Amino acid sequence: MFHLRCFQLSLFALFLSLFLSVPSRACTGLRVIAEDGAVTFARSLEFGSPTKSDIMIAPRGMEWTGTAPDGSNGLKWKSKYAFMGPDAFGQASPLEGMNEKGLYAAGFWMPAGESEFPKIAKEDYGRAVSQMDLGTWLLCNCATIDDVRKLVPALKLAGAKVPSLNMYTLVHWYVMDATGKAVVIESMGGKVSVTDNPVGVFTNAPSFGWHLENLRNYVSLRPDNAQPFKLGDYTVKPLGEGSGLLGLPGDQTPPSRFVRAAFYANTALKPADADGAVNLGMNLIANFTIPRGLSRGAGPNNRPEYDYTQWTTVYDLSRKELYFRTYENQDYSRVRLSAVPLDGDKPVFIPMWGVKPAYKDVSAQAKPQ
Repeated sequence: MFHLRCFQLSLFALFLSLFLSVPSRACTGLRVIAEDGAVTFARSLEFGSPTKSDIMIAPRGMEWTGTAPDGSNGLKWKSKYAFMGPDAFGQASPLEGMNEKGLYAAGFWMPAGESEFPKIAKEDYGRAVSQMDLGTWLLCNCATIDDVRKLVPALKLAGAKVPSLNMYTLVHWYVMDATGKAVVIESMGGKVSVTDNPVGVFTNAPSFGWHLENLRNYVSLRPDNAQPFKLGDYTVKPLGEGSGLLGLPGDQTPPSRFVRAAFYANTALKPADADGAVNLGMNLIANFTIPRGLSRGAGPNNRPEYDYTQWTTVYDLSRKELYFRTYENQDYSRVRLSAVPLDGDKPVFIPMWGVKPAYKDVSAQAKPQ
């Protein structure tokens, strides 16, 4: 049986040491739906120290044990579906992933004061799923958003404390199926909610409802260029292309990234098919890359740390494929779920880090027109 608890306590500590030391905690995700119905999801992940992530492939039939609030064993389950996604720090626990049915699930950081998990009675500890177990549980057990809506309310979602830090990791979740239907799972005020996501994008704090309400502040933005207008006897003309989106926020805060992602993902021209959807996802998420040094904080012993885009993923939910690139290698690599082991009792891994970019030299193609 594969135990989440034994390695998640160390993973929690690493998460907290990173997230509490850097200012932006800037993960961004966005959906693309093609004309033929193909669905992709692109996501960037930012940390202040290298995550050293690998692609984890967890087979169907694998047994898991969750974590109760006191760190003891929680709910035990067997994986109904195989899935794949990036882990972190050498710990076999996915930060996000897609299963063989095309369900995608990911946790996005929420700071202290935003999330509050339900109180779990001692007698229910054996049925508890901690906040860091939930993504894995969803990928193991759900094929559609209808499954998520049916099964999540019956879970005993718990907050598991990190003893060494006397704190909890705080997250909320974006979940989407192969049709493009998406929901947000949050635990606010001790109550778990599953809410439709009509815009198909996600970032960090505040709550999802706050982000939707904040879109009202940008109700005048349009992809179409602004038109000249008369101001007294003077004709005011737009400065150039893109004038309809003048005022779109460009900073790295979660609210600004949410607004930007919502407009980009929902106003870009729809691609024809899955190939186009993957390509558009790659182009859109590139707008949210954070180079090292633009977001600065202080880590342990007041050592400088820089929140930066460690890796970017694009999931093709229709063909069950994952594309990824890292900060050091901007070439995308592809993993096909159909080409990896889907049965077994332990996960296997594909390295993300340490692969050098393979730039194609086209110098020899120089010729007169």
